Amino acid sequence: MDGKSYPTFTLILFLLAMAATSVRGQGTRVGFYSSTCPRAESIIQLTVQSHFRSNPTIAPGLLRMHFHDCFVQGCDASILIDGPSTEKTAGANSNLRGFEVIDDAKTQLEAACPGVVSCADILALAARDSVVLTNGPSWLVPTGRKDGRVSLASETGALPGFTESIEAQTKKFTDKGLSAQDLVTLVGGHTIGTSACQFFSYRLYNFTTTGNGADPSIDPAFVPQLQALCPKNGDGTTRIGLDNGSPNRFDTSFFTNLRNGRGILESDQKLWTDASTKAFVQRFLGVRGLQALNFNVEFGRSMVKMSNIGLKTGTEGEILHLCFIPFLSFFSVIVHFTVMEGYLSYKRFTLIFLLLATAATSVQGQGTSVGFYSRTCPRAESIVRSTVQTHFRSTPSIAPGLLRMHFHDCFVQGCDASILIAGPSTERTALPNLNLRGYEVIDDAKTQLEAACPGVVSCADILALATRDAVVLTNGPSWQVPTGRKDGRVSLASETTALPGFTESIEAQTKKFTDMGLNAQDLVTLVGGHTIGTTACQFFSYRLYNFTTTGNGADPSIDLAFVSQLRTLCPENGDGTRRIGLDNGSPNRFDTSFFTNLRNGRGILESDQKLWTDASTKAFVQRFMGVRGLQALNFNVEFGRSMVKMSNIGLKGNDGEIRKVCSAIN
Repeated sequence: MDGKSYPTFTLILFLLAMAATSVRGQGTRVGFYSSTCPRAESIIQLTVQSHFRSNPTIAPGLLRMHFHDCFVQGCDASILIDGPSTEKTAGANSNLRGFEVIDDAKTQLEAACPGVVSCADILALAARDSVVLTNGPSWLVPTGRKDGRVSLASETGALPGFTESIEAQTKKFTDKGLSAQDLVTLVGGHTIGTSACQFFSYRLYNFTTTGNGADPSIDPAFVPQLQALCPKNGDGTTRIGLDNGSPNRFDTSFFTNLRNGRGILESDQKLWTDASTKAFVQRFLGVRGLQALNFNVEFGRSMVKMSNIGLKTGTEGEILHLCFIPFLSFFSVIVHFTVMEGYLSYKRFTLIFLLLATAATSVQGQGTSVGFYSRTCPRAESIVRSTVQTHFRSTPSIAPGLLRMHFHDCFVQGCDASILIAGPSTERTALPNLNLRGYEVIDDAKTQLEAACPGVVSCADILALATRDAVVLTNGPSWQVPTGRKDGRVSLASETTALPGFTESIEAQTKKFTDMGLNAQDLVTLVGGHTIGTTACQFFSYRLYNFTTTGNGADPSIDLAFVSQLRTLCPENGDGTRRIGLDNGSPNRFDTSFFTNLRNGRGILESDQKLWTDASTKAFVQRFMGVRGLQALNFNVEFGRSMVKMSNIGLKGNDGEIRKVCSAIN
């Protein structure tokens, strides 16, 4: 038989799509994963709790993200998809936060139950769990949603706007099958969270031509308070609690504020001034003469109603393997090609079948994928994580050590664990690598992995995973680590000149980053990893003495008061091996204070301080600091993204191997 008819091939593709997307029926129900992934809900709950401890703002962030997801294309996780002109690029979504929480939960779920739990369900459950952490109610979340394949910024007009009338807001809610009571209830979610001045300060100045010029619906005594927080022509990115008095606690004080003319957003305050919604606000407040409504109970009910908007079930959706990439985008290209051709030879069909099967199991051939070991070594990531945790408890310095080691590995021969190979003239013998630490952590993890899954997990992947896990232990972000790297067979000290040097200009550093496929923002972001760790006096003390022939002789870019402190720590002709924190004030905590230090002339390494003094990188430092007039960058989010980019440098594919011992080539 030479070929397949188009109808037959269509049927086969349909069946493949059904298999690849883990069809579970047409609807949702509570406990949907009880048999297929029993720990699903607990994994999500623990992930949310972990992130909330270090960053409580993820609670309102996840709640808002779920709302914005459901109102555009339905509750299908389309808000999570990356790419030009996707929903997350729209103005209404530019300040959403919490993506890293969903990614973290997805990584763990793919390791535990590959291809089972949808990103849409993760978001719905995470939103509920985050509300609980703010003293809010819990509710039963029906699960079994599928993830959508389409995400368009142009569709975000369906979201209610902060200047819209109650009539316009009600219309948008009605279009989604929600009532006026649901509108008041869900907007009541503003009892937690903040808003930027730019979204409401127009109400404070020249809103009217009479009185104090402010929106007359604002309590006159409240206007000066808001004007002090958001001065005219001030920093529009300054954030103010939406619930004056208790912005971090889920309660009914938001409604009390509306009654008192203290709603922050214009659209919020209109819930009180419009007769069609005022009664619901009063009922939540327990106003005499009206039947009271229990906010906690009604919020859960309205959240369940909202979470059922536009469900993708059956073949309408899929289970994304990565929440930011639609799996079937690859699949649809093949289908389109095939339909256009009309007929397909048996050999070509076999090839496509193989490609589909490969994609469906997250095996990327020469590349990497999140959850690469989910079938071949399911406990791989947890073994690495627990090993790092054990070593960190006794030696916290292994966190910056592993981060630096991964960086030094990737910039020389690519991310292939060549830094781990022992022997004369190998990378680890080169001067820039003499003070690297953390080898024992990798060796320990490798020993355990070889016992559990012999010859499966590469040393390169162990290092990439261990680095992420180490950063998390310093209060840093988590990110999804694609795995499937092979280990390199070559390690040469002579190649380490590719590493950026501590005296180099920004131009020279940028060139080295560009050579690796990284940009200036990646440079600033990754050097920001110096927020944890130390350096020896010998690598910066030259900046303190005889650097110039004028003034105090120190590098003029160093804060004068700081020079004296550093000279005390690193006296001239003193012990060059003495170690000093790279982030003055919090060298053991992952945060943005490193960038604050650069602004204040307190960068330790010359190459670090140049990030502030060079115009090509200064703006990125300012954006990480949230400087007025510049679009802010979230350091935690961007650090994860840049780390993933870096971890894909020079992958070996079939040119590499899986070492049995990380310090020796097989």
